[in-house]
Amino acid sequence: MEEEEKKIVKIANILRQLGRNVGVDETIDAINSLKLIGDRDTETVNAILKATMIKDFSLNVDEQRDRKQSEEDKYSVLGRVTNRSYLANDFYIYSPAESRIKSSALSIGNSDLIKWNIIAKRINEIALSLEGHRFKVKRNGKVDMRRTMKSEIKYSLESPYLVKSEKKMSKSNFILLCDVSGSMKDFFKEILLFSFFMKRISNKTEIFYFSTNLRRVTSLFQVTSINRIKIDKLISIISYGSGTRIGEALYSLRRSYGDLIHRKCSLIIFSDGWDLGNLELLGRELKNIKNRCKSIIWVNPLMDNPSYTPATEGIKIALKYVDLMTSPNIIFNDKKIKRK
Repeated sequence: MEEEEKKIVKIANILRQLGRNVGVDETIDAINSLKLIGDRDTETVNAILKATMIKDFSLNVDEQRDRKQSEEDKYSVLGRVTNRSYLANDFYIYSPAESRIKSSALSIGNSDLIKWNIIAKRINEIALSLEGHRFKVKRNGKVDMRRTMKSEIKYSLESPYLVKSEKKMSKSNFILLCDVSGSMKDFFKEILLFSFFMKRISNKTEIFYFSTNLRRVTSLFQVTSINRIKIDKLISIISYGSGTRIGEALYSLRRSYGDLIHRKCSLIIFSDGWDLGNLELLGRELKNIKNRCKSIIWVNPLMDNPSYTPATEGIKIALKYVDLMTSPNIIFNDKKIKRK
């Protein structure tokens, strides 16, 4: 069946190049339909492919090709993820009628690798700088009466020293939630880099992608090089480009993966905050998770725009509960970031 699936994907790509509105959903429908039918002849297969993949009969192929010719000259590919060789050339995120992504905007250079490596390291430092409950002896700390009294008893109340200590910096596990909805389609490269380097910085990082549903994708980023990420598999298991339901995603995270949320865990949300779901649920889940985890860090790529204002209801609700609301460029350019 694996060879059959590859052939269907190739057929879908040919149809896209001819101008047909064939997206990921249509491709998945075709594959699932063939799985349901065991014994099938050529006519049956053709009927299945026609029913599941050819859904737009408003224009014929020649008319669609003429209408889109000028746009196709502007873009090197029809909805292809990227032209980098290490990303699957046989898979596409959007059909021509849904969206077109410039391949040049998704090409990954050395500057991108350096930037997001630094961002991941600084987020790790931010989480580590949260004070824990344990203390360690330090000369420049505050007077520790408990340790001082113990020292006095040890030296028969004749100890000449005042013991000083400070709180230890707590190590943190990470849960990374990346928004892959339609409003975040221009940040696919950033999502990919952020996920890769957070997993490299901390092996205990758990990675989830969400839009209208939530998917755990940690295993896909357990690689030594970004070139080894299986983009085709990543695209096949997530609802990339659909609506945004952040509250529902957080609810699914808490219900299905609640054991990952604890006092030594920091939750990182990479999203623009355009939530089309239940806003009351968003506030309730942020509050519940905040009470259970160490900190919530929200990275909003739209904040890098100087004219950006937190006008969306999702961001307004998030500001009540997150410990830090920031953006990639702020993290990259500022070594010291103030939390609430």
